[in-house]
Amino acid sequence: MSSHRGFAATVYITLLTMMGMTLFSCNVAPVPGRFTYIVKYEVEVTAAAPVTVDITDYRDELGNPQQALDQPIDPASPWSYEFPAAFSYDAGSFYPTLAVVEDAAFPLNADESVTAKIIWKDYRSDFEEQVLELGSMYNDGSVIVDTVTLTGPELPRP
Repeated sequence: MSSHRGFAATVYITLLTMMGMTLFSCNVAPVPGRFTYIVKYEVEVTAAAPVTVDITDYRDELGNPQQALDQPIDPASPWSYEFPAAFSYDAGSFYPTLAVVEDAAFPLNADESVTAKIIWKDYRSDFEEQVLELGSMYNDGSVIVDTVTLTGPELPRP
């Protein structure tokens, strides 16, 4: 009878240890060199037809400025640039930047708008998209906003 109790106690202690390890291992620090977070830029329009804009500045994975001039944006499919390689928390800081300007040759019509976003996807949130910065340019018939300049927070975020 006592050997049965000893076996049951061993199984019980083993199960508690395994459950404790599972609970306490959920929020761990990033591992050096591990796939940790992704940055994505997105520009979408609300219009009846494609709208042409100038994406005058966005930073690539090396922090170098890039441009996409005379970029048509279809309402059905936004323009996006997702960094081809993920960032690591050991890689140093990064300030994502995105600037969109109305193309002078193709001005926005009344009731058209362009929305620019800087998006972050982190392993701690199962890579769900989180919008860090959001801005819009629009023509509502009386007021025209023709430029959006976004600078995200320093990444990685703690």
